[in-house]
Amino acid sequence: MKIVQTNIKNPDYIQLDIDSLKIGERLVFNIFIRREKNYVLIIEAGTILSKKLYDNLQKQEALYISKQDDNKQKLTWKTLYTHIQHNKNDLKKSLNFLYDINNELFSDFLNSKEDVVDLACIGEIIKSIVFLVKDNPAYLKETIPNFSDDYELAYHSLHVTIYAITLSHFLNLSDKELIQIGTAGILHDIGYKEIDKSIRNKNSKLSLEDIKTIQKHSKNSTTFAKKNYIDDSYILDAIMHHHECYDSTGYPDQLDSSDISTFAAILCISDVFDALTNNRSYRKKYSTFDALKIMMREESMVNKFNQKYLAIFLKSFLK
Repeated sequence: MKIVQTNIKNPDYIQLDIDSLKIGERLVFNIFIRREKNYVLIIEAGTILSKKLYDNLQKQEALYISKQDDNKQKLTWKTLYTHIQHNKNDLKKSLNFLYDINNELFSDFLNSKEDVVDLACIGEIIKSIVFLVKDNPAYLKETIPNFSDDYELAYHSLHVTIYAITLSHFLNLSDKELIQIGTAGILHDIGYKEIDKSIRNKNSKLSLEDIKTIQKHSKNSTTFAKKNYIDDSYILDAIMHHHECYDSTGYPDQLDSSDISTFAAILCISDVFDALTNNRSYRKKYSTFDALKIMMREESMVNKFNQKYLAIFLKSFLK
């Protein structure tokens, strides 16, 4: 066991329960032992806890962590970014961290009588995704095989956000814009809370009245966003118009291509792509490249999207 640093003075440490550690996990905090009046750093954050290392720790009289790291022992939205940073190379684990926190976010929102959505939590989710995408150019290509086939609201919203941030990054949008598009991605479908599940999950063909009801979700989502004090016009426009199409057949405003914002165009691509690559009640999912082929070449879709953005999105799978 290598001593990394000694003579740490005036610490504010608490004792660590070794039973809280798990073999094979990557530590997200430093571990110390005490020698006389000083503390000695023996394991750095980011270290994978092997069985040998765990056995050596058990031989110590006591283990300590910095008091400020106490909350890092448990995955919460407040510690998500730290866990993501230390597990960035374990793509499946980092994705599961995102799923766990995002699912909690949506569960709380759907159960909230006041329709409250935790914007601080959303900020940490987006911050974590931006970090992963910018750290690894092949992040989407390498991570998408681990994506859940669940098309429920929370999963769909997270997938759309990952796609949108990835495409925006490859379009060289600024960090501020990545946060804006990420926020719009998480919130773009929250208006489905107002729509009865019997319509949302209908296996048979939707009636004209059903379609009109479904199409209200973009306005509902915008209303919910405003209710939660989102006042960024770019975010609100992307949420409202993520179903607008370049052939003017979209909704709710049947915008012309020249009137569709960059963010709305990106969300439209991300939204449709996730729908095509998930199993639905009426068809099986398409592969990544079959979905992109449909969006880029099929007559019924080719004119609906910004094809320049779509071509760049395709490149993100070729890195």
